[in-house]
Amino acid sequence: MKTTMKALVIHAWNGPFQLEERPIPRVGPLEVLIKVRACGVGLTLTNVRAGSLGGTLPRVMGHEVGGIVEVVGSMVWTCKPGDRVCASFYLTCGYCKWCIGGRETLCDNLRGYVGVDIDGGFAEYIKVPQHNCIHIPEGVSFVEAGITTDAVATNWHVFKERARTKPNDTVLVVGAGGGVGIHTVQMAKVFGAHVIGVDRSDHKLQIARECGCDVVINVLNKDMTEEVLKFTNGRGVDCAVDMIGTSQTMEDSIKALARGGTLVVVGVPRGIESLNFNTSRLVLDELIVTGARCATKQEIRDSLNLVERSLVKPIVPNEFRLEEANEVFEKIDRMELLGRAVFVF
Repeated sequence: MKTTMKALVIHAWNGPFQLEERPIPRVGPLEVLIKVRACGVGLTLTNVRAGSLGGTLPRVMGHEVGGIVEVVGSMVWTCKPGDRVCASFYLTCGYCKWCIGGRETLCDNLRGYVGVDIDGGFAEYIKVPQHNCIHIPEGVSFVEAGITTDAVATNWHVFKERARTKPNDTVLVVGAGGGVGIHTVQMAKVFGAHVIGVDRSDHKLQIARECGCDVVINVLNKDMTEEVLKFTNGRGVDCAVDMIGTSQTMEDSIKALARGGTLVVVGVPRGIESLNFNTSRLVLDELIVTGARCATKQEIRDSLNLVERSLVKPIVPNEFRLEEANEVFEKIDRMELLGRAVFVF
């Protein structure tokens, strides 16, 4: 086995990616070395690159990993060399009340994130704790598995745990044409919902419609709340999922909720300090305003099962090489990428 690998490294927050030759990591007793075959690229990484999630420099980013187990530590029992695996984002303890209770993303002893506090998958190899490894079902590709750990599994968490969506509910997806939003649409249909997708690009909305939206609305220069209420005959929606997370989109989403409705905020850019909405509706209409953090390992397994059964299809029209990283992130910053992007090895 060779001793060095190619890796994309950032040395300054918001700085450029540098393709370097680095030593291949050595595993400890409870760690696993994965040969990376694919690693997804999403908007979360713009926050990682800015240092908003913490971490230290220099750093190899990337957490949506699909690959093959190369080496296991002496005490590893969850996988073996040759296994096809993907990785969970969260570095959890496994013992606190949240981990044991099935909500490990709220871990009391969280040690950080893959690609933030330990080096990630923008490299030929990645080392992770054994408990972060999740087996990839037959028939699911490395690319699909990597994307599923975030863009698909986040939405399983949204509808199953946060919104508790039921068949025939009406769901509003704000940012329906984005890299996660198109998977939000598909997951809402898995739960039997009627889906309204809003965005500011006809091209993105066409993709959202192809992914299952029953109604699409271009809200460029329009009042989103008015448009949604018009399509629901004034009733509003049972659930709004906000993938954008500005104060404007959150406030408009709350206004678009029906009685007993739930707003789930997934995307939250930096700088939001407060919201301005009619708080009496929280009581009178029993509204719920909540957030969603990625997914647990079991939710990733459940989501991989949906992909295996072709109930959800990861949309990945953009495949790149590590050498193209700076160009890729420039396109992400300009919102020019449709669907999800991935580095392939």
